[in-house]
Amino acid sequence: MPMTYSLSGNYDGGSSNVFRLAIKKFDESAGSFSGEFHYLLTSISEPVSGHYHLYGDGRDETVLWFETSGGSWRWEADYVNGSPSFEKWTAKRTSSTGDIETEFYKETA
Repeated sequence: MPMTYSLSGNYDGGSSNVFRLAIKKFDESAGSFSGEFHYLLTSISEPVSGHYHLYGDGRDETVLWFETSGGSWRWEADYVNGSPSFEKWTAKRTSSTGDIETEFYKETA
């Protein structure tokens, strides 16, 4: 039976942690997730759904992508010791107002 890697959790990022992605549900076999994206400067919170893929083919990274009202996001997280790790992500938002590159970190309990 294949191992499941839990994507659920809160991920904070941006300068002074102005962004938060809260992943509430995920389906590893379908490569999909859903949750909420928060922009703390405007107090905007919106439902999001997106996709992700675990690349264990030598790339050894997880790539996640989704859309918000502020633009398109693409996140990448390197594997650690040969397994997916969701602790640190490099993220890029593309929008008509300009691109943002930042990092996101998974909250720990």
